[in-house]
Amino acid sequence: MTAPAALVMARFARAVATYEAQATVQRAVAGRLAEALGAHCHVLGPRILEIGCGTGLLTRLLLARFAPAELVANDLCPDMAICFANAPRVRFLPGDAQTMDWPGGFDAVVSASAVQWFADLAGFVARCAAAVPRGGFVAVSSFGPETVREVTALTGRGLRYPDHATFTRTFRAAFEPLTAGRETHVLRFADGTAALRHLRETGVTATGGGDAPWTRARLAAFNADYAARFPHPEGGVTLTYEPFWFVGRRR
Repeated sequence: MTAPAALVMARFARAVATYEAQATVQRAVAGRLAEALGAHCHVLGPRILEIGCGTGLLTRLLLARFAPAELVANDLCPDMAICFANAPRVRFLPGDAQTMDWPGGFDAVVSASAVQWFADLAGFVARCAAAVPRGGFVAVSSFGPETVREVTALTGRGLRYPDHATFTRTFRAAFEPLTAGRETHVLRFADGTAALRHLRETGVTATGGGDAPWTRARLAAFNADYAARFPHPEGGVTLTYEPFWFVGRRR
């Protein structure tokens, strides 16, 4: 496992208990992705592979909507297994989806709010294409460059998110597009400290090591800069998310 992957795993492991309370945008995106796939995939008892299942926001929607014969739920963090201990027809598969062997023979590969962590999006698309037959489905969401732009601007640290055009074009290489879209969500927090707490409790602060410690003086300066540069019109400060999604059929 690479050092960044190890860091991502550690941060998400610490956020297992707090993730779902904070992941309001991720929950909305999971709902939109399940709805979009359901508009096109009418396979009875499908076999589904979910990459980056997390605590199961999308998993539960897939179980309710598709009644799959089997749902293989993969996540980098093995601690997520506890979320699926009593889930019927779900097999939890821990590991790094970028490097591990995938089981084959699925009707659909799905992933919500995970592939922005991947270094090789084209390689992921090739793996999706190899895992489903011609006519099989992919349904994937990611986050774009506007995501947490406020924190990135203030700290100089953040993920290098793919833009929507690149994301869509990469999937179109192997999948006929059925649905694609993008949104912007602007959340409101009391101050920069609250925004950082939200990010920590969703595990999405794993952007690499080497950051300076959050001393009291540094946090006070951060809060002042945040309030000055990114005020919310109703008070407090903003935190932006830019989710987008793609649903396609294997060519």
